[in-house]
Amino acid sequence: MLASLLLGLLGSLGHCVGMCSAVVILFDRQPVFQNKFAWILAHAGRITTYSFLGLLFGAFGQTLWSLDKLQAALSILFAIVALYMASAFIGLTPSPELLFSPVTQRWGRAIRAFKTASLPASYLLGLLWGLLPCGLVLTALVTAIASKSAVYGALNMLVFGVATVPSLFAVKWLASKSISRAWSRGLASIVMMLFGFQFAMRGLAVIGWIDHLMIGELMLW
Repeated sequence: MLASLLLGLLGSLGHCVGMCSAVVILFDRQPVFQNKFAWILAHAGRITTYSFLGLLFGAFGQTLWSLDKLQAALSILFAIVALYMASAFIGLTPSPELLFSPVTQRWGRAIRAFKTASLPASYLLGLLWGLLPCGLVLTALVTAIASKSAVYGALNMLVFGVATVPSLFAVKWLASKSISRAWSRGLASIVMMLFGFQFAMRGLAVIGWIDHLMIGELMLW
């Protein structure tokens, strides 16, 4: 869960502030969001969606990891995905979000067409917000799969979602802090690189090329 926490805290300073500032503006135009409690409900809805996705991806990972012969291949595959996400996060490779640009455009049109004055509907908007294609969320979902558990997958995404809240509440102020956004993206990228390295080493250990590394009863790889 530490990787999810750091991704949420550091990634939100760089990635979410840039990407979700437009979402915050869209929501702010809705009369209901003049009530601060509506923002709390929207973030609760977003985190609910993340947690549900974590549950699904964690269950998927649990199924895959139960197949012993696939463990090495899966570890190396997760390592490649993590390293690609890390490089995309600092602009070295194309962001996976580009693949979902048509979906993102449709999402934006749906949100603009959504008119509401009720607080419960702000929670619904938050649920939809959580479905917005996002490279940082996709990266966090790698940790959910790697948790090898539906419960821990959900908890990973819950921690990730909660960690993004402070930056998104301060999005207008943080949007002007380009220097802080640059270093935060770099640190978040390092977190993902370390995560990818761990899984690469685990894959090599499973096939017997290197030894497993144990710290007490904890298997690092």
